[in-house]
Amino acid sequence: MSHSSLQPIPDDLRLSARLDRLPLTRNHVLWLIVLGIAMLIEVFDNTVFAYVAPSIRANWGMSIAEVGLITSAVFVGMLIGALVGGNLSDRFGRRPVLIWGSVFYSLMSLVCAFAPNFEVLAVGRVLTGVGVQAATGVLLVYAGEMFPRFARGRSLAVVTFLGFVGAPVTSLAALAIAPTGVEAWRIVFGIGAAGLVIAIVAAIWLPESVRWLLINGKNSEAERVVVGLERSAARSGKPLGPLEADVPAPPRGSLRDLLRPDILKRLIVTSVAFFLYIYCNYGFISWVPTILVDQGAAQADALRFATVLSFSTVAGPLLMFFVADKIERKTTMLLASLVGAGSLVVFAFASDPTTSLVAGFGAQLGFSVMGVVLYTYVPEVFPTNVRGAGFGVVSGFARIAGIIAGVSVAAIYTGFGYQILYSVLAIGLLAAGIVAGVFGPKTTNRSLEAISDASVLGEVSTERTPSVRVR
Repeated sequence: MSHSSLQPIPDDLRLSARLDRLPLTRNHVLWLIVLGIAMLIEVFDNTVFAYVAPSIRANWGMSIAEVGLITSAVFVGMLIGALVGGNLSDRFGRRPVLIWGSVFYSLMSLVCAFAPNFEVLAVGRVLTGVGVQAATGVLLVYAGEMFPRFARGRSLAVVTFLGFVGAPVTSLAALAIAPTGVEAWRIVFGIGAAGLVIAIVAAIWLPESVRWLLINGKNSEAERVVVGLERSAARSGKPLGPLEADVPAPPRGSLRDLLRPDILKRLIVTSVAFFLYIYCNYGFISWVPTILVDQGAAQADALRFATVLSFSTVAGPLLMFFVADKIERKTTMLLASLVGAGSLVVFAFASDPTTSLVAGFGAQLGFSVMGVVLYTYVPEVFPTNVRGAGFGVVSGFARIAGIIAGVSVAAIYTGFGYQILYSVLAIGLLAAGIVAGVFGPKTTNRSLEAISDASVLGEVSTERTPSVRVR
């Protein structure tokens, strides 16, 4: 049937189309703020060890190899959190996993803050990773499902902008607090428990995902959410867009659905691209302060350098806010990988501090842009009934890269030096962009239901039906 068919569409199958034609309302803005701050705290907890590692080394006398093991520890937890959190969100809903994941990682941040030794800190970082990834994964899935298609890319750019602010916030917190005392790094870990506040706010203000409700037969609850948004749009005087024919909601899915040929291709492409991105991103960002100190820089100077670089992470989402829904996402990833890889090569062989700073900023900007797009893109390519599981598998596979990076980056740096290390990371980042750019499906300005339609494999009709008046 043509997407421009004028046949009546049952209300329960029209709800996701009604969601997609909405303008951005006050509710959407509130959700953006809540989700963005939630992601900020999650990024803080995820990256905090990189910035306090020099202080912990000075306090406990840890070796480079032990720093690598702790760096890998959080990714072990993130692997578990991605797989478990994704499946739980498909089964029980996006909202409860976001809430309880936030509670869990906050409590584990306190465990790290009070860790008496290396072993307890390692376990605490594993468990922090479980909660962080479970919460982050479902947060991105939720945002992709609940914002209208015309603004989905920009909305995720806002969420990731607020989230990526976590990098400079973490760096500044470490710079301000860690040098004040031999065990002041514990206070920095303790800040990560702020996720408990987000859990409370999310429980009060975030409704369940409309698309998840439809998949699970909760049509009346989904209707209430959509009608509330339509009324909010009416009060603001903003017009509704045209109502497009909706694709019928699929039945509840299972992991077996990920093996369907059309979905499996997307699973492989996004997994490989995300794997390479995570390896190179954390291989660069997580090691800058430690490598600088090891090369003879003072701890305070290394943290200041890393702090300046960290601000480039927020430039990526700002840039994407203006182009996210105008340029095809997979093309953006290819361009970002070219910029990031070129900057990494320059950073590796720079002979003066200014060039190093500019090149490092360019490298992190490339990583930042690619991260924003991947966090938007990966949930988009999977059907609603397996979106949580699909994103969980992709994200979980990518976290293996983090585990490998924690150990292998230390080995490459120790054995071959930082120039070879950054050259390897440049090659990996470029490969990630090529994989996504050449083999990934198109998603920009397409409804999630149309992207998921196996019969069109990403080449979706953009015809629109006339507007339909809502009861």
